[in-house]
Amino acid sequence: MMATLDKGSGHVVGIEFCFLAGTYHATPWGRHANEADVEWPPSPWRILRSFIGVYHRYSLSKRYDEDVLHRLIEGLAADRPMYRLPSAVHTHTKHFMPIAGGKTTLVHDAFLRVLPGDPLGVYWLEAHLDAEALALLDEIATFMPYLGRAESWGEGRLVREPPDRWDAMPIDVDGASELLDRAEGEIVDLLAPVTPSEWPRVRGQWPTGGRKSGLAGVSHLLDALRLGTDVIEKERLNMPVGATHLTYVRRKLDLRSDSRRAAPCRMDMPHVQANVARFRLVSKLPTRIICALDVGEVMHTALDSMAARTGLAMPSLTGRDPETRGPLRDNHRHVFILPVDEDLDGHLDHVVVYKREPFDREEVKVFQALRQLKTPAWWPGRERHWQLYLEGMWCVSAGAVPREEAGPNVPDAYVRPSRVFTSITPYLHPWHWKRGGAKFGPADQIREELRRRGFPEPVAVEARSQIRLAGLPYDARKFRKLRYNAHQKIPARTGGLWRIEFAEPVYGPIALGVNCHLGMGLFYAGELDSVKFTDERHASGKS
Repeated sequence: MMATLDKGSGHVVGIEFCFLAGTYHATPWGRHANEADVEWPPSPWRILRSFIGVYHRYSLSKRYDEDVLHRLIEGLAADRPMYRLPSAVHTHTKHFMPIAGGKTTLVHDAFLRVLPGDPLGVYWLEAHLDAEALALLDEIATFMPYLGRAESWGEGRLVREPPDRWDAMPIDVDGASELLDRAEGEIVDLLAPVTPSEWPRVRGQWPTGGRKSGLAGVSHLLDALRLGTDVIEKERLNMPVGATHLTYVRRKLDLRSDSRRAAPCRMDMPHVQANVARFRLVSKLPTRIICALDVGEVMHTALDSMAARTGLAMPSLTGRDPETRGPLRDNHRHVFILPVDEDLDGHLDHVVVYKREPFDREEVKVFQALRQLKTPAWWPGRERHWQLYLEGMWCVSAGAVPREEAGPNVPDAYVRPSRVFTSITPYLHPWHWKRGGAKFGPADQIREELRRRGFPEPVAVEARSQIRLAGLPYDARKFRKLRYNAHQKIPARTGGLWRIEFAEPVYGPIALGVNCHLGMGLFYAGELDSVKFTDERHASGKS
């Protein structure tokens, strides 16, 4: 029997988070990873730190002042959250990790298996938030790529209605003793921030250190939550500044394996009908954007290899006809592999994988298994390596005009809706300039490709001589535009940069022309610092 709810409060604020991969990873404060313990439910301290991280990672400071974040954090810290927990099974894996000296050490990776369609709910029943702080929380919940460790990726949303039951609550709340009396609950310790009213007293008890101490600049609770564990260790503290321990009662975890609960992400569930997956791309040496096609080709090879291991024909990932092994003729319905520069610094930092139809279950399995990229044996030059981290998945309809009340918040600069799209990699027009005796220039071909892909007619298609990223100029000649492992005979080898403007916002991604499935002809959703051609004949695409 679960604790029931008193729905009398008018200040209920909550988030619901679905773990799309069906796993939750988080080590409690003060415990070693090899103890194989999992922090469940996620502590208030961890949740608020996640909110702060999303605020900075996705540049929400451009729309919300830090004072709004301060009010949000203090408003939530003033209340102890209640939880609604999905069914979960505690499990772990063992593997040997290399250490110094060529040796290895045994590592236990503990985690929970949860149903992807069963959300974790965190609710503050007495949170006093103003409209601006509530709007910020709404965006943070939407943008959260994971909760816990990065493997615990998923999607969240803001809710204002409480659930029908509580599965974890402070020990002094009505219903907690009932769980314990019936042997359905157990005591857990959660790390939480002190309340704003307690902060001045608690702050006076901590050592301030010298001028160079990491604690010197901690003046309010928001600063304390921002501190990294490196500062805590350097100051020789056994717990974070401004943190306290709360005693909670939670519903007991299951100790037996259940095949239904251990099932992978169920793609028949509405909230995981995703057709956009975004990977974080990490390497020792930054990869310049002029090598976007190279990274796209390497990732295509990795997906092809990973799909072959499943033993299933997956033409939507490989782009090849399973019978002829030739290029797939499916009107661009197979995946687009788009290496992107999210922060516009001239270096690739993400790879976006997009498909017009939702990914199926096997495709999601391949994405989850893909952890690194390596240049194949036929690759010219030195070997390169990249690490991949699956950050999140979304569902968008490229070309659809979004409604304000229904349009999803997509934290990606190439998928989000926009009226203006600007080339960030060269467009290689796929047809010759003459068709039936009439000129059919690049601008005409862009309009034709957009029409075939279901986009509305653009109001303007203008050529650009160059774009500027981090203050440096880039023109089409600087980019690699032909694949290493293919003999390509195409109408355009130089390529061009363009600006497309629509009458109303449309969703990306927009990738057109030759090699568009590997990163060429990609358009940034918004204006870029660019230079127009002074030659009007070239700008019209008619010369």
